[in-house]
Amino acid sequence: MKAKNQFQKYKYYLVKRKEIFFHGLKKSQLLGRKTGPKVILNSLPKSGTHLLETLFFQLPLMRHCGAKTLQIELQNPIEKKLKTISNLKKGQFLLAHMQFHQSIIDTAKRNDTKIIHLIRDPRDVILSHLNYIENMDTTQSSHKYIKQFGSRLEKLEAIVEGKENILEPFPEVLRKFSPWLDNEAVLSIKFEDLIGPNGGGDRAKQIHAVRDIVTFLNIEIEEEQLLEVCNHIYSPKSSTFNKGKIGNWKQVLNEQEQDWLNNIIKSEISTYQYSLK
Repeated sequence: MKAKNQFQKYKYYLVKRKEIFFHGLKKSQLLGRKTGPKVILNSLPKSGTHLLETLFFQLPLMRHCGAKTLQIELQNPIEKKLKTISNLKKGQFLLAHMQFHQSIIDTAKRNDTKIIHLIRDPRDVILSHLNYIENMDTTQSSHKYIKQFGSRLEKLEAIVEGKENILEPFPEVLRKFSPWLDNEAVLSIKFEDLIGPNGGGDRAKQIHAVRDIVTFLNIEIEEEQLLEVCNHIYSPKSSTFNKGKIGNWKQVLNEQEQDWLNNIIKSEISTYQYSLK
């Protein structure tokens, strides 16, 4: 979403709500009001949430709940935000950027809600985040903060170090999201598996990832329809689309920047099950 002011943000959300409304009136989505699962699509920001959203707009029974992306940060009270999860209805999915907390799991279980967590190479995440706050959403306070730095390395260092009330330190954010990976109640999916050949991935891994998702949700789908869904997951038309490629950090960052970033978040890269090379 490119926004230079609040009016552009408002216009974007108005158009999106219209699309969500009419999609929810389709025959399969109406059936989902009685038989569909309740689903939260969670991820660290800039990890490809809209890739999952594009997928779910194509799945039988599923419709967007209409709420804005749910943000849960552990340094802020989360009790009121849990109501958004409790209010989910059958056949609805909710986009979320939720740092892990056991109360989220407990609330989801009470509401019979499934959680799918999307992960992405942390080095591609930080580059996507830099592009977003620097070039796309210029209304954020983080945009003014980052713009004061000259080189790309200085800007990346600023994101890693963080700034109180503006940017939470990147390694700390990674650690707050990582417990989702080990929770047995959650299905974790890699961005790199889901994106498919159009984004530099593998077709077989993409099909396997989509099949894991529909199996996890107990959604019946014919093989031909599943393959057709895979054909339309990759979407450069997404409002926050940047390059949408796998391993973009290897092409963008020079050797000095790569060595610095690999060293500074070495532990987190391993936790998220990615290689340093």
